[in-house]
Amino acid sequence: MTKRLYDLDSHQTETQSTVLSCTAVEDKFDVVLDQTVFFPEGGGQPSDTGTLGEANVLHVREENGEIYHRIDRALAVGASVTGAIDWMRRFDLMQQHTGEHLLSFSFYDLFQASNVGFHLALDYATIDFAKPVSREEIKEAELLANRFVWKNLPVQATFYESEEEVAALPLRKHAEGLQPPIRIVHVEGADMCTCCAPHCYTTGEIGSIFVADASSYKGGTRITFFCGERALKLHRAQHDDLDAIARRFSCQREAVPGAVKKLSDDFGALKKSERELAKSLNVYMSAEFLQAAAQAGKYRVVAQLVSGVDAGRLKDLAQSSSAEKTLALLLSETDGRLFYVLSSGAGFPIDVSELMPAVNAALGGKGGGRGSLAQGTAPSAVGAKEALAQVRSYFVKRLGDTK
Repeated sequence: MTKRLYDLDSHQTETQSTVLSCTAVEDKFDVVLDQTVFFPEGGGQPSDTGTLGEANVLHVREENGEIYHRIDRALAVGASVTGAIDWMRRFDLMQQHTGEHLLSFSFYDLFQASNVGFHLALDYATIDFAKPVSREEIKEAELLANRFVWKNLPVQATFYESEEEVAALPLRKHAEGLQPPIRIVHVEGADMCTCCAPHCYTTGEIGSIFVADASSYKGGTRITFFCGERALKLHRAQHDDLDAIARRFSCQREAVPGAVKKLSDDFGALKKSERELAKSLNVYMSAEFLQAAAQAGKYRVVAQLVSGVDAGRLKDLAQSSSAEKTLALLLSETDGRLFYVLSSGAGFPIDVSELMPAVNAALGGKGGGRGSLAQGTAPSAVGAKEALAQVRSYFVKRLGDTK
């Protein structure tokens, strides 16, 4: 069985190993070594990557108690090779994982919120808590976790040979189904729980812990957090974004929230004014459309292609154009797409759902509705004028034959 050097020293980055076996797996190879510094995925932490001699280690896994290194080229059985992990990746993952222990302990210690899920990805990490936690509680737990960081506490991993020994320990969490020896990770003066992954030597190596987001999840709370260099990169990006916004508003960074609020308020007022103006303009446009309507027996048909009108306003305009015994079909092109609305007024004898198939077919679009209103879209406005004329003629003929 492979000797697991990462259990003895989480900061050992390389070692000399002997290849015990090398098995082809499609175009890759699984290698077993007599000893390794490569941590296989486990405990929520991704596996190490790096090199074995000239081969690249792509992934490491544990299977039936053995550790398999997936590499991109074959190695000779019996050969001595130098294994070197990607240290920056390992250290980043240790920062996040050790930070998770402190956050989980802080939430549990302060609010009895138990960690029931942990996911460590290469660009973010999450913890799921069994109960809801408030924004203020998150801030309080985040501060406590960082105070443990600033104390630079030792982080120790110890193996226990029996469940009886483990049962006597003040564990925050005990993973189910573990077989002795059982590995316990202990942050002095803080967290203690079962864990198989490498961790920082001291809490100071974490650097800092920042909870960036929180959301409801399965009756509890899921938080997203960043530690160490990840937290620094996030803060740098947010700081630079804030600087860019401040320059755009010609104000200090501290004044950005007020400037954005004012812009939002001004924009809201302008949108309200625009809606009022659009309603007034719709009255005049509807009158023009009705004046140009085609007569179809006892009924009228409005068919118009308008420009610069969004889907919401097009609906209002169509409804105001469908007077008594009038059918209105309005088309508008927005961002290369064609929007259309079919509306009928009081006393109109046909449900618009009967007429929409002809409109969809002529315009090459999809839409529907019933009663007095239907709407649709087409992927292109090409040929819309010709199609509109065709549909108008169809409506005039059909309504002309309606008693």
